[in-house]
Parts: sequence; structure tokens; C-alpha cells
Amino acid sequence: MQPADPAPQTATRHRAIWATLAGLLGLTLCALLPINPQGPFDARDFTRLSGMRLETSGIGTLIEPWTAPFHIMAGAPDFRLAGLVSAIWLILGAAIWRAVTDHRACRRGSIKTRALRIAAAGLAAGALMSLWIAATAMLRVPRWRLQVDDPNALVVDLHSHTYGSHDGLVSSAQNLAWHSAAGYNAVAVTEHRYPAGAFATQAYARQSSTPQPAVIPGQELGFYDQGEYLPLLLLGLQDDYVESPNMGLDSLADYLSFIQTEQRGATLAMGFTLAAHQAKILAEAGIDGFEIANYGHPNIPGAVRQAILEAAHNHGLPLVATSDWHGWGGTARTWTVIHTHSPVAAMSPEQKSDAVIKKLREHNTNDVLPVVAGNLGPATWWRAIFAPVVECLRYAAELSPLQVLSWWLWSAVMLGVARLISRTGLQPCRVFAAVLMGGLGGIVLWGGLTLLAVHPAGRLASNFPRHIGTYALLLASPAILTAFWLGRSIWRQRVCKAPIS
Repeated sequence: MQPADPAPQTATRHRAIWATLAGLLGLTLCALLPINPQGPFDARDFTRLSGMRLETSGIGTLIEPWTAPFHIMAGAPDFRLAGLVSAIWLILGAAIWRAVTDHRACRRGSIKTRALRIAAAGLAAGALMSLWIAATAMLRVPRWRLQVDDPNALVVDLHSHTYGSHDGLVSSAQNLAWHSAAGYNAVAVTEHRYPAGAFATQAYARQSSTPQPAVIPGQELGFYDQGEYLPLLLLGLQDDYVESPNMGLDSLADYLSFIQTEQRGATLAMGFTLAAHQAKILAEAGIDGFEIANYGHPNIPGAVRQAILEAAHNHGLPLVATSDWHGWGGTARTWTVIHTHSPVAAMSPEQKSDAVIKKLREHNTNDVLPVVAGNLGPATWWRAIFAPVVECLRYAAELSPLQVLSWWLWSAVMLGVARLISRTGLQPCRVFAAVLMGGLGGIVLWGGLTLLAVHPAGRLASNFPRHIGTYALLLASPAILTAFWLGRSIWRQRVCKAPIS
């Protein structure tokens, strides 16, 4: 094997160094801007809140560059829309890049062959993005934790799920660990249809040898109004079975009264499924409050949001911000802060739960504050179209000094490793690609096997975790095979002195 000409390699290395420095300087300048896009904000009018702040975890800060693709999408007003648009941009960009490089290299071939190469580049880029985000989602690396200065303030999540829901992906222990990391003092577990999983989580918290957030047993169920399904959150339940209503709006008031008197609980309406005219009807029927922000379903239409605000104002009802966390990812962007008259640190779990239900049932709007990180809701058309650019800039602007330092350190490490690899005669990009594909594929594979393993234990309300585990294996397998193929070619080049095929 003839030694490679060092001149092109040196030029490539210099371009990589300058490109990295330019990116790091741009990221650092954005982080130094006198803006704070993550807040925290009041979810009702998005005004900045004082007396509280968002903090990042140590492990999250340490590996920030590796989790950045997930956080860029997760911090958008509507993460689903931002992810879809970004995937389209990435696929088209990779395809165009391949077409341009093929043209510059004067690579010949039929139109069909060139089209296949271009399409393969785009699909590979889209698959890599999906793999990276899936790996970060399964790791559940914590992003933000809400810290409140008031010692009498409870930080609560009033909507979450476990394996007890048909679409839940976490156990009771995993649910409480995530909520604790995100700064919650109390959490409502609101399983679909049957609240058994909520009471199982409450029992786990009581028996745990380590402090856990207080658990509020709840249930998510709904009723039909003119063919539209309108879910409710029932909170503070006393029994492990509450029959799902088969009713319309005409009998809703009686059902709400039953929950409030027989179960001694509180009821909230979920905003993302409402039509604008239904907010007033629900308020008049006796609902105890509304979700004004739901991170799992952030795209509450503007007209519905305005109707909720008006109904809450006219009837003196509290508004809350919930996570609707099912187990995807580690980012928290919604909290409900409830001001009590006792230090939270001195309260028992039962006292915390009772305080939350009491404030909601009394409609104490002054003591219930919905808090969000960033802006949740439908994105403007220009922000949706240019999501990759806008969300990257937003992400850079919200980085802390330590997170920026993490970017600089990891970049220096990667450039140093690349130089060492080059000295051995190998191609750094090829080595990095093999390690990246193998690492991401391994994480997704581990997550898929974990979801498949919980099925025989009989703790599931449905086969949904098993299905997600199967999809994870299907996504991870090509990545691992690609990493193996790349590793084999690198081994042949280094040890067998054979040219790379």
C-alpha cells in the first residue's frame, strides 16, 4: 500500500479545524447574547418569572454536545413539527451535497446510478438523525431542573404515565426518578382508563428507602361530545377503579360532582383536544381547572388557548402546565408551582398531595402558577419552515457557560483524536463514523431489549412497549451492521495493509 500524499490530508485537516473554530465562535457569541429564551415563563402570558430559575444537571452538561440534536428539537414550540421539517432539510441537504461532490469529482455513471447515490446519501442522513434522537430519547438524559426560591412552593407535575397506561414506556421507579431529577416535589400519575398503575407508583414511593416525590393517584379518561373525544384528568383518587363515563356534556356535571365528593378529588380539562366553544361549557359544568400547557401535546390552537384563558378568568379557575410524560427523553419544560403556607421540606408526602388537591378544589388561582421553559404552542410559519436554523440559534442562545465550555473541550478532544488517527494512516471520518454508528446503535439496541424484557413480568397495560422495542431493534440493527462493516474495512487497512473497498 503506497503512502498517501500528505498535502491533501493536511489541507483537509486545516479546513476541519477552521470550520470547527468558526462553529464554536458562533455558538459562543449566541450564548453571550443578553437574551434568555428558555425562561422560566408564566405559561398564561409568557412573561418572565422571578424567584425561580432553570438549572442543568452535571451529567447533562458534561455530555451536552452529544445530546444537542435531541435538545435542539425538544426545545422548539412544537417538537414534532420541528423534527419533521429538520429531517426534510437534512435529507435534501445531504442529497445536494452528494450531487455536488460527485460532479466535482467527475464521477461517471448512468443517470440511474447517480440518482441512487444521491438518494442513498439523503436517506443515510435521515436515518442517522433518527438514530441519534432515538438514542438520546432512550437514555433520558436530564435537561432542566426548576429551582424555586420560595421554601413554601410545591413544584408539581399533574399529568404523567407508567407501564400502567397502554402507551407508557417507564416503570414506577423510572417515572419518579425522572421527576425528581427535573425538580418536582409531587407528581400525579394519571394512567389511561384504569388507575391501578398510579396506586402501584404510590405504593412504591412509600416503600422506597430513598426520598421520592409525593405521588397523587389519578386517571386520564374522557367522554364524547358530538363525536369528539374530550379527555379529563381525575386527580387525588381514593379507589383503584373509577368507571369510565359513557356520557355527553349533559351528564358531565353529575360526574364531576361524583369525583369531587365520593373520591374527594379534583378534575382538570386537557386543552389540546378542545374546541374553542367547549371551554366555557366545561367551566360551567364544574371543572376545577384547565391545562394551559402540555409538553406532550404543545400545539394547542390559538383560538382554543384564548377560550381557555377567558373561561378560567370568568369562572376563577386555575391553569396548570403538565408534562404528559410517557417515557420519551429527559427534557422537562412544564411545571406547576403551588404556593402553600408551610415549608415544603417539612411536609409529608400525604400533606403535599392534600395541599395540591386542596388548592385546585378551592380554585385558588393566586397560588397556582403554570411555568414553562421557552415557548410552547403552534410555531409561526416562518419558524416552522426555517426550523433547523431558528432552533439551532435558539439552542445556542440558551447554553450556560459550562455547557459552552463542554462544547470547546469535546471539540478539542475530537480534533486531537483525529490528528492521532491521521498519523496512523487511517481516515478519521471513517473511524468516527464506525464508532458513532456502533455507539448509537448499541444504545438503541439496549433500549429496545429493555422494553422487550419488561413484557414477561406482567406489568404492562398493552403491548405498546414491546412494539417500540421491536422498532428500536429494527433501527439499531442496520447501524450496528454498518459499524461492523466500517470497522472491518478499517482493520483491513491497518492490519492487513489492504486498500479500503
